[in-house]
Amino acid sequence: MGAFDFPRMMQELVAQSEMNATASCKAVEALCVEYGIKLDLRRAITTLYASSADLVDLSRLHDLLILPVPEIDSFDRNYIEPAIFQSGRPTVLMPSDGKQLQSVDRVVLAWDYSREAARALTDALPILRLARDVHVVTVFGEKHIATTSVTSDLDKFLTAHQVHYSLHQLKAGVEPIADLLLRYAGEINAGMLVMGGYGHNRMREFVLGGASRGVIRHPTLPVLFSH
Repeated sequence: MGAFDFPRMMQELVAQSEMNATASCKAVEALCVEYGIKLDLRRAITTLYASSADLVDLSRLHDLLILPVPEIDSFDRNYIEPAIFQSGRPTVLMPSDGKQLQSVDRVVLAWDYSREAARALTDALPILRLARDVHVVTVFGEKHIATTSVTSDLDKFLTAHQVHYSLHQLKAGVEPIADLLLRYAGEINAGMLVMGGYGHNRMREFVLGGASRGVIRHPTLPVLFSH
């Protein structure tokens, strides 16, 4: 049995990776030409478990970041949380095994009067104005919603921005909030879920809120997060 040639195997893997990257770039370029979209395509040499800094920095100078969610809990997921919580820009997560973005005629907006929800609402306004039907959903019974605002204040804001919407309340139970929101979105055949991203740093480790963590782990439709 011959000796295992590790350097040669790595060279072959790098060469294959280069070929795959070239093919992907050509496909994206052709698609952008077809739809008349300006393209700023950048290729970078990376390593396993590479830093997310480049992605975060570049995202800060773009209107929207779109990321696929891997089917498995792979290292690619390490990019998702920094993108949402460090870029300062809205991020759309695309599920690998769920509903792909085909229409924004019907959108679910998760609303709890918080700063994160307000940020998501504002970032999603261009999409919400396009939607034929926006379902503003508040989950009650799960936590105390501290606010001096009332429903009429939300109505004035959405009406001023020409958003066609309806209000809905969901009662929290034993089902996780993430599952509750995703199930509701699926039942009404929504094209997108809009929600604030909740989390904070604790002892240098980022801790996600329960609803954010659940949706990020397994989104069943495109989800726009803002923080």
